[in-house]
Amino acid sequence: MSIRKAESRDASQIAPLILSSGPVAFEYIFSRSHGPEVINFLNAEFAKNRTMFSHRHHFVYDLGSEVMASIGSFDAASHGATFLGNAKAIFRHYGVRGILKGLIFELRLVKAPRKACLYLCHIAVRADSRGKGIAAQMINFMMKKGREGGYRYLSLDVAEKNTNAFRLYQEMGFKVIQRNMSYNKVLDNHLYMELDLRHID
Repeated sequence: MSIRKAESRDASQIAPLILSSGPVAFEYIFSRSHGPEVINFLNAEFAKNRTMFSHRHHFVYDLGSEVMASIGSFDAASHGATFLGNAKAIFRHYGVRGILKGLIFELRLVKAPRKACLYLCHIAVRADSRGKGIAAQMINFMMKKGREGGYRYLSLDVAEKNTNAFRLYQEMGFKVIQRNMSYNKVLDNHLYMELDLRHID
């Protein structure tokens, strides 16, 4: 078992994990009614370099040749650097409607990383490997990365209905900073949480 930097060859195993980290939001923003199925979009973009879904921004937990979990991360600079690539990819596949949905979602429910913060995303464990502490191991790994990188905080957003994930994050020291209310019937309220790395041994 190891945690390693993701590679483009992991795309077919990681795309379903990324999708499982927020299926309702993905299906809403990247609607198959005006574009390809989300899983195909994520698979293609993970293997490339330019968007926030790229392997460049992810780590994987693997067992031999099998990927069991994924986690992504951004700081303010790396998140901003993907903006144009995101917009081009979304427009090409989902048109202006996809771009508008994505922008509103990020402005209203999931905020961009702030200064001195390492933002975690796409935290997902394969269904047959849950309950084994893998997600906690991945987050601990990112805590170490965050401290080594000189960040003051780790942050993340979690859907309010995802009580299992919320409980884990609380147990690991994350605290709710803001509750962002949903703006439609499809999407859930989201909780923005932070962990102060200066207080972690």
